[in-house]
Formats: sequence, C-alpha cells, structure tokens
Amino acid sequence: MHDLLLGMRGGEWVLDSLLKILPLAGIRTLFYRPRFIDTAINCRPIHPSPLSRLPGVRRYYRWLLPLLPPTVERLRVPERTELVLTLSHCVAHGIRAPRGVPQVNYYFSPMRYLYDQREAYHRHGGLGGRALGWLAPRLARWDFQAAARADHRWAISQFVARRIEDAYGLTARVIYPPVRTGFFVPPPPDRAAERIPEYLLVSAMVPYKRVDLAIRAANRLRLPLRVVGDGPLLRQMRRLAGPLVAVEGRVSQARLLELYQTRAALIFPSEEDFGLAPLEALACGMPVLGLRAGGLLETMREGRTGAFFDRPTVKSLCEAWEQFRPAAYDPLHLRAHALAFSEERFHEEIALAIDTVLNE
Repeated sequence: MHDLLLGMRGGEWVLDSLLKILPLAGIRTLFYRPRFIDTAINCRPIHPSPLSRLPGVRRYYRWLLPLLPPTVERLRVPERTELVLTLSHCVAHGIRAPRGVPQVNYYFSPMRYLYDQREAYHRHGGLGGRALGWLAPRLARWDFQAAARADHRWAISQFVARRIEDAYGLTARVIYPPVRTGFFVPPPPDRAAERIPEYLLVSAMVPYKRVDLAIRAANRLRLPLRVVGDGPLLRQMRRLAGPLVAVEGRVSQARLLELYQTRAALIFPSEEDFGLAPLEALACGMPVLGLRAGGLLETMREGRTGAFFDRPTVKSLCEAWEQFRPAAYDPLHLRAHALAFSEERFHEEIALAIDTVLNE
C-alpha cells in the first residue's frame, strides 16, 4: 500500500526498488496517474481507490484529506495475501489487513502537517490553514489508532523513528532507503573537472522544504542557483527568483543526472526525514551544503561530504555559503560514502526483515 502514485519522488523510487525483490506483489493506492509513473511500477497490478477516478483529481487531491482515512480503510485486500506492507507518509498505514495477515508499516514520516511541521503548512496556506486546524484533532485520533494496528513498524531513519515514538508512543526498526548508485554515477574522467560554477537545489515545492530560504540567500549573495522540482509552490518560487536563480520545475531523470554531474554543489535547506537528494549528489561526486538537522545528520559527515549551516535562516545559510568551497572535496570519497546506502544493501536488509516477519 502506497499513499499515492502521481509522480516519481523519493517514496516512489523506494517502491520501485522494493518491487525488484517482491515479484508477486500487487499495489493498492489512493490516487494513480500512469503517465507520471515509472514503467517498472506500471507493469504491476495496481488498484487505486474510487477517488482516483474524479476528474482532474491530480490538481486538488490535497483538499480531499478528510475523505482519505475512510477511503483507505475500505480498500480491499485479498484474503490469500501473505503480507501487507505499507509505505506511508500520510494515511497508507490505515489500510486494514485481512485477519491473520501480518502488517508492516514502513514510515517515510508520520503526517507532517499534524505534528512537528504543522506551523509551516499554516504559514504558507497549505491545506487551507483554518480548515486544517478544525480537522487536525479528529485526524490525529484516527492516525494514532491506525498506527497501533500494525504488527511491525519500520522507519527510514533514526530521526523518523523518534518522530514515530513521539507521535504514537511506538518503537520502529530503522531500515535506510536505497540510493540508486547504479544510475547516479560520477561524470566520465575526461569531464570530471568541468563542473559549471552554478549551485543546484533539488526539491519538491512544498512549505517544509524551505526552497524560498535558498532562493533568498542566492539572491542576497548574487550566486547562481538552479532549482528543479515541482509542487504547489512552484509559481511562488519562480516569482521569488532573482536574475541569477533559474527555476526549471519538473525535470527528467536524465536531466537530473546531468545536473548532478555538471554543477558545483547541492544546496539543501530543509529538515528532512532522510534526504535522498544529498546522497544522489554524493554518488555523482557532488558535495552538499545542508541544514544541520533531521536525517542529514545520519547520512552526511561534516568536512568529508560537505558542510552544514546551523539555523534555517537566510543569514545562517549566507554565512555558511560564503565559506563553502566545493572544490575542496574529493569526488572519490563522496562516491564511496554514498555506496554505503546502495540499493544492494537495501535489498539484503529488507529481504531479511520480511523473512523474519513471515516466519514468526
């Protein structure tokens, strides 16, 4: 069970990787648009909810939040299922497994707009501000009960495991998600020294990602910054961009690889649950300047993979950015660090964890 299949972001690439070791798995989801999803997922049996048939739902699905808990609970799971595995950042963990079938919730995060990042969504108008305030207490009660039904909980980082404990009073095993180190590779040796003196930001355009923070800092320092990613704040970020900031929006995987291989460094201003983009950048030999918070503290090594700035403010980022020297980092060390989070490692760890659950 995956919350939604409307585009290929970090969670969808985790699903893509999981399917390589689960050849008989079918997929349940709330919303599904095949044209935005990778072929390896589309070739599986996918059963979306009735909400997915609403005209143009991709434009307004976030406003359907009150309908999602009862909808996910009504999704049918075949009685002969061996295991229900949810990949959840919203309501996916609320699906009901048939009696006697083990259920594992693999958390990208508890619902961010219910807990520690609620104010960020209010500030930017995410989910309608006051409407979310009215809905939050009821949704939180349902969310707590849904989390308690599972037999096992896994988390993508220690940071998320602590958030699960804070939100639900439950413990979770940490299994780091995969980085596609076979796809994200350094440039050929003859191009390795030809990086363009432009910085890169890769992010969904949603409030908690703090894309505006990086754009404001680049504007102030008059540094070239290229921003890629899509989401509800895309137009706002384009209006904010100064003359040296290019906001591309959604890009292909081939274009993303090209950017990782040819730009100077990645700027990462958000407090992330794990942080896939920094590891993709490292796998391509690109250092990272990131916020000293969240999952990044588990995946980066200061002085070896990049540098940190201490507070989510323009001033703090500007001060660190002025001192940051991307050329000082060894691309071979960056690549070696990323390999510790490879897809092969993920497959071994997740397969062992699933076997343990099925053999209890």
